[in-house]
Amino acid sequence: MPDTNVLLSGLTSRAGPARDLFLAAQRFEVLFVLSDEHFAEMQRVLTYPAVLALGGGISAADAFGLATELYRVAQVVSPLQRYDWPSCPDPKDWYLLDLLMTSEADAIVSKDAHLRQMRTKLGVPVYEPKELIRLGLLGSGESGDGHVR
Repeated sequence: MPDTNVLLSGLTSRAGPARDLFLAAQRFEVLFVLSDEHFAEMQRVLTYPAVLALGGGISAADAFGLATELYRVAQVVSPLQRYDWPSCPDPKDWYLLDLLMTSEADAIVSKDAHLRQMRTKLGVPVYEPKELIRLGLLGSGESGDGHVR
């Protein structure tokens, strides 16, 4: 279950662990578990000039295509059961923890230090994309055969 930064990186990069994760989802080797909050956050961040410049530039048509592709390869869970996460200092990340609990997904994939600290603080499975490859949960490149939900 990737966060928005990992999604955008996977969608706009030509190579790297986040791209490998996205390609694995397109091949249905990995199931992305997303929520309405993912799409709301994508809508918000796709107004930022720095985000629109990713991968050589994202047009409105590109953004629509990316959203459509995410719906094709993901399980969208709605509504989410809400929990309190006082140990997570960024309330904007709480929806990811809620989604993990509601969907019983295997892990959150994030580069966010606040979320990665949840692994130590609460035992919540949070991994960076490169960790999935190192742990053998995701193969590197297009021949990957790992399975992460």
